Amino acid sequence: MNVTVSGQEDMPGLKDETAVIVALDPGTHLGDGSRRLAEHNGPRLNLHLHDLWFDSSRHVLPSGAHLEAVEAFLDTHQPAHLHVSCLAGVSRSAALALFALARTHPELSDRELVGRLLAARPQCFPNPLIVGLADERLGRGLTAALQDAIAGGAVPWPPD
Repeated sequence: MNVTVSGQEDMPGLKDETAVIVALDPGTHLGDGSRRLAEHNGPRLNLHLHDLWFDSSRHVLPSGAHLEAVEAFLDTHQPAHLHVSCLAGVSRSAALALFALARTHPELSDRELVGRLLAARPQCFPNPLIVGLADERLGRGLTAALQDAIAGGAVPWPPD
């Protein structure tokens, strides 16, 4: 499966055979990317979750239920190409794309999966909570692979 990642501002044109996952804050609507999504007739999963990785009773934290929804979507549509988007295309979408890659390609090492994600979206900073949930669900070490790949950057991953 080929995976691409974008924000709402840089969402590419989408072919109808492309499956799309969109991560939005609860209660918000799509921005500039909504026109491209409206023109897209392929499968789409809308997830409503905040981009947080710390406990907050006022927000919808990423959870196992969100990953279950992604798994069901992938099982139903078995896409050759998956596009994942969120507001900026940096955190939620990158983490969800990494989960989808890991689930679809169990034969790849954690380092190879992270490499594919960083090739698709070099500026990404995947949501640590989603990546941790993916590690637990799939028995992977994606968190450690991301730490190694991003080591030495201006901002540590995961953030404190």
